[in-house]
Amino acid sequence: MLVIILWSPLINAKSINWIRLDFAPYYILEGQRQGQGRDELVIQLLQNMMPDYTFSNSTLPASRAIHELSNANKTNCMISLYKTTNRARYIQFSEQYSTIGLSPSIALRKDIIQALNLAPGQRVSLLKLLKEHKLTVGVSLNRSFGKKIDSVLATLPTEQLILRPGKDPLKSLTYMLLKKRLDLIIGYPSEHYHLQTLLENGNELAQLVISETDDITRGYVGCTKNAAGLALITEINKALAPLHDEPKYNEIMLKWLPNELKAQLNSHLR
Repeated sequence: MLVIILWSPLINAKSINWIRLDFAPYYILEGQRQGQGRDELVIQLLQNMMPDYTFSNSTLPASRAIHELSNANKTNCMISLYKTTNRARYIQFSEQYSTIGLSPSIALRKDIIQALNLAPGQRVSLLKLLKEHKLTVGVSLNRSFGKKIDSVLATLPTEQLILRPGKDPLKSLTYMLLKKRLDLIIGYPSEHYHLQTLLENGNELAQLVISETDDITRGYVGCTKNAAGLALITEINKALAPLHDEPKYNEIMLKWLPNELKAQLNSHLR
């Protein structure tokens, strides 16, 4: 018993429990593509960089993830988080980014792109697109896309904005888009592309880049803000720095992007 007591802190210090979500294409928990999600593949790379650590995971709904991560009585970590002032009160963030991706984009049918005399992957003003052409836009209920996009959406009349609740609102909106019940959807490029590859008529869809956003967004590792979490973040930072130079890392970041958008992100990779 004495040996177990003496060694148990050491065991805990060499263990990381990752919170993961049932949220493709970041985590793919079942089907033929199981384990091929972007964030879970990055965790695998981190495991290779931290061979002295044992990795485990807990799958939680997105609504509980930040709450669980903030619980100082436990120590968990999570990948690809946005840093916010409020979150920093309860979560210790890495200095090095863990993921890098494109900002929110517009998904729409190719026939609409052609009618607007645009090309897939082209940069456009969301405000101008909606105001001049009176297009109907769909977004997931209670989801924020940053101040600039949110402010544009806030100016729309109710008949021009469709807010979709539910477990998988982006998928529902995509079905509506294909059935011509709305004109465009706001989401993240990798999410649009993942759905596009799953749907039988997904090749009817393409994406446009929104000019009201930054080119890229970076996600960071967050661990519970306690002594153990701070120690883990210190080691994770050491592993993340050289990870950005790995060809496999770049491959993972580009994995869930359509061809017309890969060049945009590739210019920001090492």
